[in-house]
Amino acid sequence: MGYRCPVCGSPQQDDEHLANHLAMTAMLHAEDHEAWLDDRVADWGDYTPPELAAEIVDDAEEIDYDAATAEDAEVEIPTEDGGDHDHDHAGTHPTEEIADPAEVPDSGFIDEAAEQAVAEAREMTRKRRENATDGDDDATGGADDAADGDDA
Repeated sequence: MGYRCPVCGSPQQDDEHLANHLAMTAMLHAEDHEAWLDDRVADWGDYTPPELAAEIVDDAEEIDYDAATAEDAEVEIPTEDGGDHDHDHAGTHPTEEIADPAEVPDSGFIDEAAEQAVAEAREMTRKRRENATDGDDDATGGADDAADGDDA
């Protein structure tokens, strides 16, 4: 069983995933998630994920996670004969509506190793978006280069 986020409705796999979702979204300057946490758990930033999960799980709707994520995906499976399948991919690969990673402010709450990981993730995202805007169907091509430390 999973849980639906009481703020945005996003399905989460379990109580700890819900706690992580709420806290991370709140820390990334989403005022609605932060306000919800502030109203229910004093000093929520000091809690571990299991501790926070225990505090917030009663306020979340329990769901069948697999069913909820399947409903959200709404992607049809290709036909057995390998023929074309007809469905809309609009919105499944967002590019314009997500902020440029360089524009996302640093939280100031992470150590040097985490900051390096964030920098690498931002570079991988930049390369993926660059590949996607170039019409490259394999939008993950730049991720392998960034993970290997290759600045192609």
